[in-house]
Amino acid sequence: MALFKKKKPGRHKEAGFGENTGTHYRKVLENLFKLRAPEWYLEIGSRDGRSLSLCPCNYIAIDIEFKVEHDTFNSAQQMMFFQQSSDDFFASGFLSRNDITPDLAFVDGLHHFEFALRDFMNCERNMKPGGLVCLHDVSPYNAAMTTRDTDYTNVLKRPWTGDVWKVIAALLDYRPDLDINILNAEATGLGCIENLDPSNNTLFERYDEIVKKYIDVDLAELGPETYFGRFSLTDAEAYLARQAG
Repeated sequence: MALFKKKKPGRHKEAGFGENTGTHYRKVLENLFKLRAPEWYLEIGSRDGRSLSLCPCNYIAIDIEFKVEHDTFNSAQQMMFFQQSSDDFFASGFLSRNDITPDLAFVDGLHHFEFALRDFMNCERNMKPGGLVCLHDVSPYNAAMTTRDTDYTNVLKRPWTGDVWKVIAALLDYRPDLDINILNAEATGLGCIENLDPSNNTLFERYDEIVKKYIDVDLAELGPETYFGRFSLTDAEAYLARQAG
């Protein structure tokens, strides 16, 4: 008889990585809806609609392929689904044409650094003053989940953050004006980014430079403490308490 359960591959925490033992990220989102009472919510990477089902306000949902399994009809008066890439959505100018400026955004699309970075850039450019952008999967808890291999999660059914963590590293380097909190939200962290400046063009002007700098960086080779040593994980409940004023 085994005394200990065998850990599933890819699900154990490794030394130096994130300790994400706080409130689950979807619960954090649910509370942010209540605390910030946004008029418009923007979500990139909606897929099954689970997080949308928590949203009480007007929303725009973007995904390359929707497979909605949850009730997304709520008290919102306007619910818009765009089955296309986020790049194509923003390039269409839909938000500006319709005078929509989201108060809250959640980025959980393709878990590749360069895509997630562009998603943040485009969200910031379209946000309302005082808005908040939440970026999922910024606190991986082992090296395996940081792979850029998209077959990793589909074939092995493991948690997968990809290299989204690099977005936070890039923002710390290139946008020190931003207010960035990395929450210890279960299971892979949540970056909450405030003090947004839609007029700031730094990331757009230096995008190629930033991608070249980070694209080939491997977190295990770099050493997770190099990344996690740049900030302290913020307790999710403490962050929500501050949001409540």
